[in-house]
Amino acid sequence: LLIAAVVIGCSGTTTPGPTANQGKLAMEEFSAMLKQLPLDKRQPPTKMAEFEAVEPMVPSAGLLLKQKAIVYQWGQTLKEGSNAILVYEVKAETDGGWVLLQDGTVKKMTADEFKAAPKAGKK
Repeated sequence: LLIAAVVIGCSGTTTPGPTANQGKLAMEEFSAMLKQLPLDKRQPPTKMAEFEAVEPMVPSAGLLLKQKAIVYQWGQTLKEGSNAILVYEVKAETDGGWVLLQDGTVKKMTADEFKAAPKAGKK
């Protein structure tokens, strides 16, 4: 019985750590920043050099963007009624992951859902 408990306890599954929802947090930060920019009469960043000015608004997302763990469709902003992907975890392309849609929705997509979804700013 003790051996069975040890085997079950060592099954290789891991409990999600504190970074398990880091992608979701990054999407939520981007959404909040993109909602705030028009209120501040500012445009969304079109390149990394411009992003540095707004980076304090998105501390988690900024780090992930610099590490190339997330992708932002530069210069794009929120757009009511649009289901195009605006920001996404790089792993979403192959393994599924968190995305921010242009309508402000943060959701987890499978790789197939990601591939089928429109991307902001792309035709």
